[in-house]
Amino acid sequence: MLHYDGPVETKRPAGSRCIEIFSPKIKRRLTLFSWDTHDAWLLLEADPTVRAFCERPAYVDGEAGRVLDFWVQGNGPAKFLAMSTEEADAKSLPPSVHGVKLQVLRRPDMVAFARRIENWAQIVPYRTSFMRQADRRLQNDLFARLEKPHRLEQIEAAFHPLDVSVVRAALFDLLADGRVSAPDIDFAPLGLDSVFRRAAS
Repeated sequence: MLHYDGPVETKRPAGSRCIEIFSPKIKRRLTLFSWDTHDAWLLLEADPTVRAFCERPAYVDGEAGRVLDFWVQGNGPAKFLAMSTEEADAKSLPPSVHGVKLQVLRRPDMVAFARRIENWAQIVPYRTSFMRQADRRLQNDLFARLEKPHRLEQIEAAFHPLDVSVVRAALFDLLADGRVSAPDIDFAPLGLDSVFRRAAS
């Protein structure tokens, strides 16, 4: 099975953005060329079934052609992702590349995930900032407490006087790993009233 660890060499498209980020999931820096791919990256960070991914992993058809946006490895077969804002562009893409399924993310797909993207844009910086100081004991204590659902405000109060940012980083690590769930995170703004509980096993 093909595995992709780094992007292919390609020039940044004229007039495109250059967005530098760090992924706590794959533990390295990425350079992205649009807000659409940035938002797709956040969805990969948010999905606990995604184990690995790579930006700009391959060309659709030779180096003169289009570059795929992501290669993704989850619990099932790997797949490629391609962002497409135009229906005609989406229809021009093949169903697979190098024997790997190609999934097209269209504008309506991204709109449907808007709240999740917005919330994970707040979550990822906590995970990144405290990645080197990850507190496994605190994570275990949080997991034990979340046998019953708790609002974020209650969780932070229960672990006072620990710094709120430390508590949130540990909680969000559990969320990213799929050990904890937040039922409303796709539908409501992340805040002190957000409810967290152990994920269904």
